[in-house]
Amino acid sequence: MSTDEARGRGGTLESGLDIIEALVERTTPAGVTELSAALGMDKGNLHRLLKVLEARGWVIQDPETRRYTPTAHIIGLAGALLRKLDLRNAAEGVCARLLERTGESIHLSVVTSTGPVYVLQRRPPFRVSIATEVGARPPLHATATGKSILAYIDDQRRSEWLTAPFEKFTYRTHGDLASLERDLAEIRTRGFAIDDEEFNPGARCVAVPIFGLEGEVIGCVGISTPTQRVSFGDMTKLADACLSAAREITQNMGGPVDRHPEAASWIEAGPTQG
Repeated sequence: MSTDEARGRGGTLESGLDIIEALVERTTPAGVTELSAALGMDKGNLHRLLKVLEARGWVIQDPETRRYTPTAHIIGLAGALLRKLDLRNAAEGVCARLLERTGESIHLSVVTSTGPVYVLQRRPPFRVSIATEVGARPPLHATATGKSILAYIDDQRRSEWLTAPFEKFTYRTHGDLASLERDLAEIRTRGFAIDDEEFNPGARCVAVPIFGLEGEVIGCVGISTPTQRVSFGDMTKLADACLSAAREITQNMGGPVDRHPEAASWIEAGPTQG
């Protein structure tokens, strides 16, 4: 049925959507009189459409109060749609704006069955920047990306993914599980990970996890910068920008944005890793 045909039959399509939206936005069930006043709709047409929506499983009427509420059918359809969303597509515009805001290299990773993989990179033109290869797998214990994922996956996957002894890339790289676990605990507390020359000398990175529909970590967004341009103390500003981007991507993916802090806490410079 076309939209014009729907409107010709009493505005079935448009009016039905208006009813569903009104019920979803309410915190309590609504009766026909309330909905009629709120939507400016004739009670007879409204009652007829409610019965159609009830028959299709979109709304349910309490037999005692005669008031209507939306059903979980709406949540099911929304969930099916959100599961089909591609993380890269959901994050591409956000990453472009993050590049404009910070002027630093931006990278996005997605969680696979064997660990995170970089799926997007944006670098500032005409400026020295840190390159991240799309398709590469970051060392889990030595990168902000890897640590931001490790901090939020379950213990079984963490033990499966980590291989001891840890490879030392620089003198700052975590050399043992105890040191790494302390770092992961701090990441869960502040909501983001920092790589202070742990993988590449002369490079600092910040990364924030992205959460999916069920609250699981599905990837992360990160920023990389040369140490000569951004001091360790200034990484708090980049972390704040990264948190804002991660919240937006998490929202785009239907995830719980309240898992992200509103702002980055001050980052204390820690001792050299063992």
